[in-house]
Amino acid sequence: MRLATHAKPPADGKANARAIDTDRLDNMLGQLESEHVSLLDLAKAHKDALTHASVEELNAITMKTSETLMRIAQIEDDRRAMIISDNGSIASLDQLMEKFDEGDRDRIGQRRTKLRELISRVKEEQDAVRLASENLANHMRGLIKQVSASLSHAGTYSRVGAVDPSRTQVVSSLDVVQ
Repeated sequence: MRLATHAKPPADGKANARAIDTDRLDNMLGQLESEHVSLLDLAKAHKDALTHASVEELNAITMKTSETLMRIAQIEDDRRAMIISDNGSIASLDQLMEKFDEGDRDRIGQRRTKLRELISRVKEEQDAVRLASENLANHMRGLIKQVSASLSHAGTYSRVGAVDPSRTQVVSSLDVVQ
């Protein structure tokens, strides 16, 4: 197990340093990589399920995505707990790497680079999913408006599906005489 220390300026003038287990940190970053690969695959599957308008697939993908995000949050919580300083501040990975030896800096730096690239790719794919979802929602809204307009025999609804009382006046009566 490799330990790297990072020191915080002591309030009382005494030396104070916390050790960071770089092997454990590397393992956590590897787990985050793996989970982000899963997120990337799920985002692609989500986009594909949208093109099929498959509710079952969308539900399954949503559940798997939620589970993956919960695992990422747990890994992040563990990582933060490991790197938190005595005063409660959390050093960035860049700040921590300054304290690591060259081998650890290279190893952790490669993990950091891969993770950042994956996070960027996941964001791009999720943006595409968001756009596809919006397009599908707009299409469905248009279909609903068309159906509403065609089912409005009295002409109460306009072509956009909104009530349009100024266009047609509807008069109806009910015969209550026996």
